[in-house]
Amino acid sequence: MSAIHDIELKGPAKKTYWIIVIVLIIGIPLQIFPYVYMISNSFKDSLEIIKLPPSFIPKSLNWINILNTFKSFNLLHNMLNTLVLCVMTIMVQVTISSLAAYSLSKLKPKGHNYVLLFFVGTLMISEQTLLFPTYIMMYDFPLIHVNLINSFIAPVLAWSAWGWAIFLFKGFFDSVPNELMESARIDGANNLYIFGKIILPLSKPVFAVIILNTFMAVYNTFVVPLLLLPEENNWTLMVRIYAAQEGRATWNEVIIMLTFATIPVLIIYMFAQKYIVQGINMTGIKG
Repeated sequence: MSAIHDIELKGPAKKTYWIIVIVLIIGIPLQIFPYVYMISNSFKDSLEIIKLPPSFIPKSLNWINILNTFKSFNLLHNMLNTLVLCVMTIMVQVTISSLAAYSLSKLKPKGHNYVLLFFVGTLMISEQTLLFPTYIMMYDFPLIHVNLINSFIAPVLAWSAWGWAIFLFKGFFDSVPNELMESARIDGANNLYIFGKIILPLSKPVFAVIILNTFMAVYNTFVVPLLLLPEENNWTLMVRIYAAQEGRATWNEVIIMLTFATIPVLIIYMFAQKYIVQGINMTGIKG
């Protein structure tokens, strides 16, 4: 960084630098303001929220609003459901996608190019198109004929292998030298040992990117949990917010829910922004 600071900017480069600085000085407060205002509104009552002109600072910090909202809507349970669903999906999706990508990249079974083309082709199909077939499949799961609706297994199975994750894993595994694997095979290592002891330690960056993108995708999703987990006891945080807006919730209760839905994402972004930006650059997919 010191070397960069030692570079003297001249001419157009200097003008461009100061334009960027000015845009950031203006843009950053504009980006932060909605979040700060939302948190401020969490401490207001419903009348103060809709008052005109609006006030930025609440008259008093009504902590009881937050406690009552959590109690009335069982919000903590919905947050726990969301966390469980995210963890289950990450464990299953990352495991299956990484093993599939390892096979396509290093083992190269017959027809592996067509298999990769199939997974990449799924990226062109919108999630909404698959909702009805997914519901029918989960309502009467093939072969075992079990109804998985209202079970967390249903959305986890629906998200068990994402084409973008397999494609990203494969691209990274392709960069791992085959000589490392050949040396391990000479010592008698099998494919599973090579994957666990050689490939995984070298692949921490891509695993971090995919885990974070998977978490963001599952955390923010709404339609799939609404369809596959219709019972109120199984609702995720996003479904709860939707139901509250359509039901008896007041404005301050809705804003409290939105605030506590946003805070975990902001915390994760603060601590893992390097990997999130890396994931956007590598995949072109924003969570």
